[in-house]
Amino acid sequence: MTRTATETIIPLDDSVKGKLDPEYVDFYNKYICSNLPIVLTHTFPVDFLRSNGNVMPGQSDLLPVMSTQNIIIPRKHTKAPTGVSVRIFQPHGDAPEGGWPCLLWFHGGGWVLGNINTENSFATHMCEQAKCVVVNVDYRLAPENPFPACIEDGWETLLYCYEAANVLGINPKKIAVGGSSAGGNISAVLSHSITSSSFDYPPLVLQLLVVPVCDNTASAESHTSWKLFENTPQLPAAKMLWYRKHYLPDEKDWNNPKASPFFYAESSFRKVCPALICAAGCDVLSTEAVQYHEKLLNAGVKSNIKVYEGCPHPVMAMDAVLRKGRILNKDATDALLAAFS
Repeated sequence: MTRTATETIIPLDDSVKGKLDPEYVDFYNKYICSNLPIVLTHTFPVDFLRSNGNVMPGQSDLLPVMSTQNIIIPRKHTKAPTGVSVRIFQPHGDAPEGGWPCLLWFHGGGWVLGNINTENSFATHMCEQAKCVVVNVDYRLAPENPFPACIEDGWETLLYCYEAANVLGINPKKIAVGGSSAGGNISAVLSHSITSSSFDYPPLVLQLLVVPVCDNTASAESHTSWKLFENTPQLPAAKMLWYRKHYLPDEKDWNNPKASPFFYAESSFRKVCPALICAAGCDVLSTEAVQYHEKLLNAGVKSNIKVYEGCPHPVMAMDAVLRKGRILNKDATDALLAAFS
């Protein structure tokens, strides 16, 4: 079934009304409930959603940075018709000795939606607040480019950050990866991939995973949050499955660690970098975020998890209207500053 964007409002489901942060409930009822491409994304054609923007309302304004540059990273380690488009944000001030720290960032959107503009607000905040170069990746999207295209783009970009550190003005000993939702999934995969590679590069200093997808086999039977928040706003279970089927059309790939980092071997978990995991309390993905955190801890890896109670999936992108979104922003900044110190 497909819809037009002119139908009635969608009220909050009774199962989550009493669990959501009052700030979010007020904003949802005023500004989101009638925005059907955002509320019922999975009932619209992909092309329409992309042309409509599908931008999350509630983001803060971009922070001014010293410079913004768009480049295309040439293919060297992976195969594809084109290079990888990235946007590079440089902070104000003089670079420290050895070069700027760097955050390699991957936007959300279920591997289907989003682009290089989607999370510029968060990217500029991290750039200025954590005083680091942010490399924002415009990775290929499904269904045109399903798994593992975005992983290959991420891998190409990560290796470029090491290989072209002098060109980028960054310190290869202070590189972090991060992303939201699908982007968190990509970041976690890269954290594992670099440790098992033949490259002798300095280790990553942090994986910043914001509401990440960790287990693409998840269901109401295997994860409590999928049952409790089946009808949560903005990422109900049906929408998550819609994303999954576009990105992973072959069910045999669902438990591939490069699609579901939860399934990496314990030996891989023992080698990955420290993590900050930001989970939303009213998110269908919250259980898998907690379980991924526990896997890191059990493997002896330093991991910190922050759960923003009462918040739905897009809490990071709603920092202009949600106090807890601003808290998440500060938590991410503090974790990066600590990792870069």
